[in-house]
Amino acid sequence: MNLLIASFYVKAYPQVFGPLNKLILQEWFRLYGESNPEKVWWLLTLIGLLAAFGLNIAVCTLDRLLALWLKRRQMGIKVFLLRVSPSLIHICFFIVLTGHLLSMVSGSNWSIDVIPGQITSLPPRDKIMVLGQQCDYYASPEILSGFVKQCTVSLDLETPQEKILRQISFLHPLLWHGLSLHLVMDKKAGAPKMKLIVKNDPGVKLILWGFTAMVVLMLWYFPQMNI
Repeated sequence: MNLLIASFYVKAYPQVFGPLNKLILQEWFRLYGESNPEKVWWLLTLIGLLAAFGLNIAVCTLDRLLALWLKRRQMGIKVFLLRVSPSLIHICFFIVLTGHLLSMVSGSNWSIDVIPGQITSLPPRDKIMVLGQQCDYYASPEILSGFVKQCTVSLDLETPQEKILRQISFLHPLLWHGLSLHLVMDKKAGAPKMKLIVKNDPGVKLILWGFTAMVVLMLWYFPQMNI
């Protein structure tokens, strides 16, 4: 129900919730949440529900793991692993939630207009320079003629220790110096215009590792249930 209510608020007030994609949670709340309590109450409720959900997962999982560990000698290794797998899957899910929380409170985003020759400074002393851009357009079929097929942007990436040249294109992000770079089309622009989205996402490793481990465990666990 909370998420259903949230969908209406987010769609009705994009000027309030749009910046959530670019700001960490506490900064967004200071700039937008404090002045709009009647619009953001559901977010506080959602955070509380997720916190309670995470705590419940942690307590129940640890309790079950302890009980199974004490009885491990009474069952074979395969039976023990089979019984412990659901708890491990819950732990992986908890890790994924922790990764999302870490990104929400300590991550950051920068939006850079793709303008050849433009230099953007990022903390602490990194720099991104747009060297040039090239776009390919559809020639056929006729319905797509003139639309952008793919664009490639050349970048000069500089840190105090190194300076490298890289290329980035749509749907092909670039990882650099702990940052992820994404090329997107600015839908608000009248003419085709691109932006470079630079993300510092400290929780992404926890999310990827937790999700991968969860999938591997489920792929092993569910076939065993039919044996």
